[in-house]
Amino acid sequence: MKTTRENLLRILSETGVLSDEQVRDVRSRAEMKTFGVSRQERKHAGDDKAAAEGADGEDFFGFITSLRLRSQEDRRRVVDEPELYKAVARGLDLPFQRIDPMRLDFDLVTKTLPRRFAARHCLVPVSLEEDVLTLATADPFDGEGLEDIAASTGYKIRPVVATRSDVLKIITEFYGFKSAVVKAEQDMTPSVGALSSLEQYVRLKSVKEMEATDQHVVNAVDFLFNYAFDQKASDIHLEPKRERSIIRFRIDGILHTIHSVPAMIHPAMASRIKMLSRLDIAERRRPQDGRIKVAHQGKDFEMRVSTLPTAFGEKVVLRIFDPEVLLQNLALLGFSQVQLKQYRHAVAQPHGVILVTGPTGSGKTTTLYSTLNLLATDERNVTTVEDPIEMIHESFNQVGVQPQIGLTFDQALRHL
Repeated sequence: MKTTRENLLRILSETGVLSDEQVRDVRSRAEMKTFGVSRQERKHAGDDKAAAEGADGEDFFGFITSLRLRSQEDRRRVVDEPELYKAVARGLDLPFQRIDPMRLDFDLVTKTLPRRFAARHCLVPVSLEEDVLTLATADPFDGEGLEDIAASTGYKIRPVVATRSDVLKIITEFYGFKSAVVKAEQDMTPSVGALSSLEQYVRLKSVKEMEATDQHVVNAVDFLFNYAFDQKASDIHLEPKRERSIIRFRIDGILHTIHSVPAMIHPAMASRIKMLSRLDIAERRRPQDGRIKVAHQGKDFEMRVSTLPTAFGEKVVLRIFDPEVLLQNLALLGFSQVQLKQYRHAVAQPHGVILVTGPTGSGKTTTLYSTLNLLATDERNVTTVEDPIEMIHESFNQVGVQPQIGLTFDQALRHL
């Protein structure tokens, strides 16, 4: 079966996702439109030839979602992209799967298929069990692509349907990071900046802005930051080993191994991060602490950077602070009704001590900053003593402990 608008509309009608009236409406509106992946999007995915081709129906679902048609199951919501692809999966008797980047094997994705082929056919390898390769596809009608992979790899192919946006996002992020790392092995000259201020404000380049003329280590670090923000990671770990450098993200309190890069790339990536955080790039024997403020997709993120010398090089850890996560309504933090009442009562007292304890990633910082944000009214003077300052916020008077100049916690507390 070929990927055509009529085939897609037929499946959407038969599965009950769209009514007959909605199908007629979509068909009439689509008559004068041309669909397919845009040239810029295909070029970004690494396939200029495919940019000029674009199969009928590839972006047809994007067109349908733009019409904001009402769902047949619940008239209060509109039909979205996952619902359309689930319908196609049901119509073809195939499983539907949302792609979780954290569960993908980076090497499996980037080494099984060439980037151009993956972009042309909208395919991503999801898992390999014995001789069965599971492929996520946004075009399950494309039997030719699946047959080519089976012939070239010798694996049995198990296709699953995934949304086009999920597939293209993985292709962009995984192959983009791999390309940057590979080129960085040939270009090991990260730029060095001045060491002056406490915090540097950085605007991350979007993926589309990362061109081949940019320094590849810079691109690799930017890809890494973008990926961490998209996955809601609270920490990024760069851990040097004997032959490889391991990159891990902490998500919901649990560390996940994300990438592994050649050991020779690690010093350049560490130097790039140290430059952004205004640390001494030449100092590799002592621990250092710094911070970066990053603009990403219209939001500002604060990143606290710590380095630690280890047997195989400097380990670098970045703690990510998203203001939208750190400053929340107390009622949304997971307290029971009884606990919330007790906590609000304690916070309202004119004096006293509240201990907030727990393991890394359990929500201590979020609880404290959300509480301070509640207390910081025009009638109150809120001052913190922090070691180090987790996130700079204008509503508080924040004091960072600096033992090297005698500004200890007890000294700061005495002067409050």
